[in-house]
This record gives sequence, C-alpha cells and structure tokens, in this order.
Amino acid sequence: MGQGEIRGIAPLRAYWSKALAQQPDLHFKVEEVFYGYGMVVIVYRNHRDIRAVETLEFDDNGQVFRASACHPPE
Repeated sequence: MGQGEIRGIAPLRAYWSKALAQQPDLHFKVEEVFYGYGMVVIVYRNHRDIRAVETLEFDDNGQVFRASACHPPE
C-alpha cells in the first residue's frame, strides 16, 4: 500500500486480492510458533523458500488488531 499500514476492511481486501492474484502458487511451511501475552509469532518459509516471521497481536475479544511481517533483506 506504500505506507506500511492498512486500515479498514475494504482496503485490506483490495490489498490481499491483488497480492494473491500475483502469487497463484503461494504456500507456506510453518517452522515454529511462539506465544506471548496477547500475541503469537509465526516463523515460516514461503513458496520461494524464503524464511519470514509474522507477529499477530490480539485484542480483548481475541481478534487480530495488528499484524507485522519481517523478511530478510534482498
């Protein structure tokens, strides 16, 4: 999206629709999962065998309110 942040259902849907259309062979292999208070961190490899990490933070209702991804430098 150019700003590192997406707010709202419609912009999120548009972002993922475009991203998934460009990666029809997308898949992930989970390597590790770490749990913390109100969060989970997932270490995985993508369809290009690139290792990445995603952090999901949860609100009091158990809904994700923030997600962050880290990838190695290219």
